[in-house]
Amino acid sequence: MAHRTRETLLLSEAAGYDVVLIETVGIGQSEVSVASMVDFFLVLLHPGGGDELQGIKKGVLELADALVVNKADGASKEMAERTRADYAGALQLIRSASSGQRPPVFTASSVSGEGIDAVWEAVEEHHARSLSSGELQARRREQARAWMWNLVEEGLGSSFRSHPAVKQRIASMEREVEELERTPAAAARALLDLFLER
Repeated sequence: MAHRTRETLLLSEAAGYDVVLIETVGIGQSEVSVASMVDFFLVLLHPGGGDELQGIKKGVLELADALVVNKADGASKEMAERTRADYAGALQLIRSASSGQRPPVFTASSVSGEGIDAVWEAVEEHHARSLSSGELQARRREQARAWMWNLVEEGLGSSFRSHPAVKQRIASMEREVEELERTPAAAARALLDLFLER
């Protein structure tokens, strides 16, 4: 995820765009970060991915508002439907973090267009439901609060690493920890003490 994704999102909304898509590179920490800044979190899956359920972080699926198995056309169509069924079955045990409901699982094809309307309808229904229930406003407030603390942590981390005394000792502390001459806790305490000295 780009460093200024949140700012770009706000800029796009301020410019009058009411639909803004944020795409990540794959399953991982970036998805968790993006889920904390969007109104609707859609997870795209490829056909045959049902066999890899164990490899996908449960947390990402818990954050999803919907899942879509793409490439559901031609020779992949049957496999896409099996994958959809596998994920739908797995999600019986998971509730969506946002609505408390299980996220729907769709198949879709960008080649034929099949399934795209159903996905968009789910997005619109989710938006209307979360807007009328107050969930959207609450989600946005929580996102703003989390963003503030993210920026505080980012600023502290930057100040910490650029502090002259800390900067001078980071390499030696890392070496001591790697060579088991100092525990990670002791090294962290020593660096923090340097940072907090007046």
